[in-house]
Amino acid sequence: MTMNQHYDVIIIGAGPAGTACALGLRNAGLRVAIIDKHIFPRDKVCGDAIPGRAIKCLQAMNPAFGAAVRSFPEKLVTQRTRCYYKGKQLEFSWSLEAYTATRMDFDHFLFSLVKSHTNTTVLEGVEVKQINSTDNGYILTTKNDNSTLDCTLLIGADGVNGLSAKRLAGYQMDRRHHVAAVRAYYTGVAGMEDNCTEIYFDKKYLPGYLWVFPIKGGLVNVGLGILSAELVRHHIDVKKAFYDFIDRSPILKSRFKDAVPVGPLQGCGLPLGSRWVQMSGDRFLLAGDAASLIDPVSGDGIGNAVLSGKLAAEQAIRCFQSGNFSAAYMKTYEQELYRMVGAEMGRKAGVLKWMSKMPLLFELAFYVGQHRAIRNFIK
Repeated sequence: MTMNQHYDVIIIGAGPAGTACALGLRNAGLRVAIIDKHIFPRDKVCGDAIPGRAIKCLQAMNPAFGAAVRSFPEKLVTQRTRCYYKGKQLEFSWSLEAYTATRMDFDHFLFSLVKSHTNTTVLEGVEVKQINSTDNGYILTTKNDNSTLDCTLLIGADGVNGLSAKRLAGYQMDRRHHVAAVRAYYTGVAGMEDNCTEIYFDKKYLPGYLWVFPIKGGLVNVGLGILSAELVRHHIDVKKAFYDFIDRSPILKSRFKDAVPVGPLQGCGLPLGSRWVQMSGDRFLLAGDAASLIDPVSGDGIGNAVLSGKLAAEQAIRCFQSGNFSAAYMKTYEQELYRMVGAEMGRKAGVLKWMSKMPLLFELAFYVGQHRAIRNFIK
């Protein structure tokens, strides 16, 4: 890599938030680079659910992006979610289109859109080890060969464990707003329906849940997520809990009798949007998991990642048009994001709290949810 390359915008992280941002900057006339420590395609531990919000945002940026994701061959279309608790079940039908696909395939697809539809400089297999601020932006030093890149505006989309959130916003994990999750792939799970995702609850592990999501080709994504504060409080090993959860459920135990794991059980951390963290400052913005935007109830991060990437691109364009990169001006990005998802996050944070502290209310909600009107309200 050539030393001291300058860009107007550098995006760290080529997941859904970073790629959405690069797509949003395609016609801005700016020199943009996107950096990721991995070479794509790469795996990513996730539930692999692609919600309607992500598709809607891609469509809004460019109808061609919406058409591309709708014709993406590795997806399954999901129309329903079925929830199970104590022998009862609730089923929800979704009005917005939604898909499932492995993150290896979906993230690679989004990255391919960046390569084919933008002039973004793509730097794969390049890890940033140091971020230093200057009067005019940031200097990034790479781990690979100590090469440096500098930019006027930095967008951190490298996840909760990435360098951006820690270095730029001083991120520290709060177990009350963080989920520990594990995920494995299986084949041979009995009774799967391609257009239906499944959620299972167990009083022992509230406010967590186990998901069973169909993936194209007979693959099934199975995972368990539990609030980190509850893991510590009850001394729970989340990997052991995964197998215990399946064993405790007569339905799951029967359906997994002949199931075969494909690869190991892997873990990840999910920074919830149940608290509003710093997402911007002088000459920087954070997007996606780096901004702690995961839905506190569903655990979905892709929808808000794509949305925040889109909004970060719009803010970046405003900054260059006005010549204003101050922390005060960057707050416009946070305000717009809060306007779009803040109230929703607040409501769901409340649901997470009463699921944790008042499981009887959760049981009551499941009971009254048998009525269609209540089900529509919950949805």
